[in-house]
Amino acid sequence: MAKNNKKSTPAKKIVKAAKRVVKTVTEVRNTAIPRLTPAKKPATPLAITQDQIAKRAYEIYASGNGGSDSDNWFRAERELRAGI
Repeated sequence: MAKNNKKSTPAKKIVKAAKRVVKTVTEVRNTAIPRLTPAKKPATPLAITQDQIAKRAYEIYASGNGGSDSDNWFRAERELRAGI
């Protein structure tokens, strides 16, 4: 009967140790600039009605800080979409 001689050679030991080290190494970035996270989009687009825009446009007009009718309308729409 032949003996089962399963001795590890020094090279095999080094490879096993290297595999263990590689698994525990974390990624390193050589930059001071932080990673950018992708902007999160809203799950559903905001549904803004014309009534809401008209109400906000009137509020802008009544404040005395508005411009023309169309300027007030576009400003109200921008503000409502931005969530202001």
